[in-house]
Amino acid sequence: MLAENHGILKTADVVAAGITKDYFYEYVKSAGLEKAAHGIYISPAAWPDEMYLLQAQIPRVVYSHETALYLHDLAEKEPVPLTVTVAAKYNNPALTEKGVHVVYVKKEWHEMGVCERASPGGHKLIVYDMERTICDIIRKRSEMDIAAFNYALKEYMKRKDKNLSRLMAYASKMQLEKKIRETMGVLF
Repeated sequence: MLAENHGILKTADVVAAGITKDYFYEYVKSAGLEKAAHGIYISPAAWPDEMYLLQAQIPRVVYSHETALYLHDLAEKEPVPLTVTVAAKYNNPALTEKGVHVVYVKKEWHEMGVCERASPGGHKLIVYDMERTICDIIRKRSEMDIAAFNYALKEYMKRKDKNLSRLMAYASKMQLEKKIRETMGVLF
C-alpha cells in the first residue's frame, strides 16, 4: 500500500483494507514513517506532496483557479499560494494557517465541474475541470495577473480536448454567458 500511494499512507485507508490500527501503528514505527498530519503518514524517502497532503487533511476542498490551471497545463508556473474552493459558510482555520487562498462559492456551484487530476507527486486530486476553471478565472478576472489570465485562455483555445458546450453550460449556471462571450471574442 505504501508503494502504491507513493510513500504516503492514511490510517483510514489501512483500516478500510482490513488492517488493525494497532498493527498499522507498529508498522509506522518499524518503517520509520513520519506523521505528516492527523491520520496521514509519510515515508522518509517519499517526496512530500503538499497538494495531496492538504486535500487528504481537508477533503472538502477542490483545487481551483490558478492551481487548477497549473494542474491542467494551462499555466506557465507553479501557483503560489495554492487556491482552493469550498462551499459558502464552510470554515476551516487550518486553510488560512497553511497560507492557502480560499474562494467561497454557492453550495450548488461547489460540486459543478469536479474531476480528478494527478498531482505533481502522482497522487489523485479533486480539481475543477478546464471549463469550470475558465469560468472561475473570468469571474475573478480582476484578482488575476493579466499575463497568466491571457496565457490560460489562449492555451485552452488551442486544446483539442476543450469542450465549449460544457463551458457555456457552466457559464449559464453561473450567469457568466455575456462575460464569457465578450472575453473569448476579444482574445480570439
